[in-house]
Order: sequence, then C-alpha cells, then structure tokens
Amino acid sequence: MPIQYEPTREGRHFLRGFGLDSPAQQHPVIRPGGLGTFIRRPRGDREGAAVTARFEAAQGRWGLIPLFSKEREYPHTFEARGETAASERNFYQPWKRGHRCVVLADALYRRGDADDKMVRVERADGQPLAMAGLWNGWRAPDGECVESFALITLPAVESPTHRRVVFLREAWVDDWLHCPVEETAAYLRPYALDKLVRRTLVRDPDIPLPQRA
Repeated sequence: MPIQYEPTREGRHFLRGFGLDSPAQQHPVIRPGGLGTFIRRPRGDREGAAVTARFEAAQGRWGLIPLFSKEREYPHTFEARGETAASERNFYQPWKRGHRCVVLADALYRRGDADDKMVRVERADGQPLAMAGLWNGWRAPDGECVESFALITLPAVESPTHRRVVFLREAWVDDWLHCPVEETAAYLRPYALDKLVRRTLVRDPDIPLPQRA
C-alpha cells in the first residue's frame, strides 16, 4: 500500500547526522511519483570523480525505475518488500549493487481503518524517521541519468497482513549505507513501537489517501 511522508527540511539534521548541507526545497508532503531527497554512499562511477565524502544527498523520483525499463514512469515500485527484494526483478540489481539509501522524514502518513481516516506516524523524541530504501540510476533514451528510489517495507508487527516502512535505528544508519551486500538483511528489523507516536486523523482533503494494494 503506497504511503506519503513529510520530508525533513531542517538543515541541522543533515549537517549533524551526515555533514551535508540543507537539501533543495522539497514539497511539504511527498507522494508516490513525487521528487524526494535521499542520502546514500557517494557514487563512485562518475568520470573524474574523487570520492572523499562518506555521504551524499541526491534527489530522485519516488518510484524506482529498473535498468530494463523503457520509460521513466515505471509503475508500482514505490515500496520494495524486504523479504524478497534481493530476488525481485524490479529490485534485485540495486540490492546486489549495494544501492541503499536513507530518506529522512518528520512524519509518515498511511491509511487508517476507515476511508475518512489516516494515521500520522512520527518518532516520540521528535527526531526524524530514517526510512530505509534502495536507489537506482536509469539512463533515459535521450541519455539523461534519472535518479529514483523505493522505500523498503516489512510485515507489520501488530498486523502481519499489513506492511510498514522500515525505520532504521540511529546507530545503524551509517552501517546500513556502507555494509557489505550480504549483511543488508540484518538491518531490516521492526522498529520499537514504544518509540513511535501514532495519531489517527480525519483525512485532510488536500492530502489524497493512498490506494489500497
């Protein structure tokens, strides 16, 4: 089930956690298909590039575009299932290449139990959610390199029939971005529910509800 999120815009979180400048202006709420900022291990495939930094921020489409795609509006790749992404056609190449990323969000929105409700999720301590993801660079027919990403999900602890985005523990973020590929799955664990605040809200008509899966 696609979700939506409020991107972190305060520069101090990017500077303190990653030594990065504030990201480019982002929309207040990022919806599937929108442009969002993600943090990754610096790309080492740029011609003449000397990689000295440990992190870099990039902007890309939320909805990963696989290398085999013929067009940039590739559907249904907003979320990658953590249990199967390593073997799924849409995600196995970014997985095996170690193209992992982190998306910082002040809050995440998901559908509530009724059509006129939605649930807002945030950290209890007020710090940003560090959402685990995969990214890809796709070469368009005109030669443009288009960046894109997907968020990783797992079955919900409280309801295995539902999916929840993977939130990384703060101490794991660096390791998640830099660990060997064979260690990737070790960081995909449920986040402690007592460290989250979840509030059910009456749906804002300006924020469309996600589509049901």
